Amino acid sequence: MNTSPYSVNKLLLLEKLNPSYIAPADIPEECQSLIIPAAGHCYRDDAEAEILSQHIDFGPFSLWIHDIWAKKNFVLCPCIPSHMWSLHGIYEDSLHLEDPTAPSYLLEEKEFNFFNLPKGLHRIPIAEGKKILSIHINIEQDVLKNMVEEFPSLEILANKVPTGVGPINAHPYQSNLVCDFLLEKILSCRYEPKRAYPFLFRACIDLLRNIAAQESMANQPLMSQSVLNAGKIHRLFNYLQAHPFVKHTLVQLGYIFKASGKQLAFEFKQHFALTIHEYMHMCRMMHIYDLLQKANTPAEEIASISEYPNVTNMLMQLRDYYACIRSATYQ
Repeated sequence: MNTSPYSVNKLLLLEKLNPSYIAPADIPEECQSLIIPAAGHCYRDDAEAEILSQHIDFGPFSLWIHDIWAKKNFVLCPCIPSHMWSLHGIYEDSLHLEDPTAPSYLLEEKEFNFFNLPKGLHRIPIAEGKKILSIHINIEQDVLKNMVEEFPSLEILANKVPTGVGPINAHPYQSNLVCDFLLEKILSCRYEPKRAYPFLFRACIDLLRNIAAQESMANQPLMSQSVLNAGKIHRLFNYLQAHPFVKHTLVQLGYIFKASGKQLAFEFKQHFALTIHEYMHMCRMMHIYDLLQKANTPAEEIASISEYPNVTNMLMQLRDYYACIRSATYQ
C-alpha cells in the first residue's frame, strides 16, 4: 500500500476538446461570488479538495481559471490532451511542478511562466490547507504567430524556441500591477456573454502583450533611481487608474508628482512594462466600455467628460480597441 502523504492523485484537464459544464446554480453558495457568467463551469468537491474551474474558448486561444482548496494532501495531475503552449500565472501560494522528463520547477506566487507542454500528465503536490488561484491562457505556437500581424508586440513570444518540456522563458515574468489590474478585471467581469467576450478577449491580449514586453525588456536592468522612486511610480499608477477620463500630458503629470515627465515615463515603463499613455488608454477604454454596458449615462455625456470631441470619435476608438479581428466572431 502507498503510505505517502501525497498518495491521492486528482486529474485536472488543462484543456478540454469537448468540454461539458454544469449549471452555475449547481455550484455551492460559497463559490457563487467567484462565478464569471460568460464562462463555462466545472466543479468538484470530495474528501481531498474542492476545485472550481472556469473556461472560455475564444477561438485563437482559451482561458482557464482554477480555484483550488486543499482539504488534505494530494497530487494534482494536470492532463494535456495535445501539445500546446500555455501562459500560466499562480496566486495566493506557490507550488512545485514535477515531470519525469524535466527538472522540478517552482511555480512561485505572483509569477507567470510561458510553458511548452506536450501531451501527457504532470504532477503537482498540494499540501493540506493551501488555497491556489491558477490562471492559464492556452494557445498553439502557429496560432500565436498568426496573431502577430494584428498584435505585433507578440512576435517576441511567438518566435521563442523551446529547448524541452517546461518553461520557454529563461526567467519567470512578474505579475506587476498591470497584470494584477487585468486579472482583477477578468475575475470581476459580470457582463452577459455577448458583452463579456470582447472585453475579456482584450484583457487576455493585453496580459499577453505585457508578458511580451517583459520578455523584450529582460536584459534591461531596473535602474537604481527607478527602485528609489517605486513609491511615487505606484502612486502615479493608482492616480491614473482613479482618473481614467483625464488625458494627461507628461508635463502635467510631472507637475502633479513634482518630477520630470520624461523621468516618470521611463520609470513607469521599467516597473510595469507599459507606457504611461498605453496605460491611460487602457483605463479609459475599460471605463467607457463599462459605462456603456450600464446604459444609465448618455453616450454624449460620457464623450464630453472623457474629453472626446464627439460620440462618433469615442465609439470609433472603443471599437478599434475591443473589436479585435480575431474576436469579431464572438461578439
